[in-house]
Amino acid sequence: MAALGVDAVAAVHGYRLAVLSEAGRRRLRLVSDPLSGAVQGSAEPGGVDPIDIRLTFLHCPGRPELAGRTLSWGPARGWSLSHRAASAPLSYYAGPGATPLHLVPPVEEVVRWATGECDGPARPPVGIELDDDPEAVRRLLSFIHPQRRPKSTEALQVAARAHSDGG
Repeated sequence: MAALGVDAVAAVHGYRLAVLSEAGRRRLRLVSDPLSGAVQGSAEPGGVDPIDIRLTFLHCPGRPELAGRTLSWGPARGWSLSHRAASAPLSYYAGPGATPLHLVPPVEEVVRWATGECDGPARPPVGIELDDDPEAVRRLLSFIHPQRRPKSTEALQVAARAHSDGG
């Protein structure tokens, strides 16, 4: 992800918008948490990394059980969903045996998973890197606005070359 720099931020922004759009299409009220606490990177305690996504379900007619749940995404763990009970562990879309491609599921799958039974794995992925799989990076980059893609394609080639060189 480091090789992608600004393109990673643009891709994550596009991914966030796509999930919000799909939720709206399904008549769900999902809103992006404010990034007012954003800092450079996530080094400071309480800071929000600009390549993380945090979405919260508002009251949805016919789906009151979703209200207040938070749907989050990060490149190291993929998607997670909070339960209504604050003490309950998060549910993860990608569990310990996940592949990098599981970290960037299609938007329709994200929304279907988040609105289904809260039965994802209780443990996050372990030791996988999104940029270990060029297809996973390509899927994430597909969320960048088309006017920015040429630069992203170059970044993908750099990331793929670094992976093939063992770095």
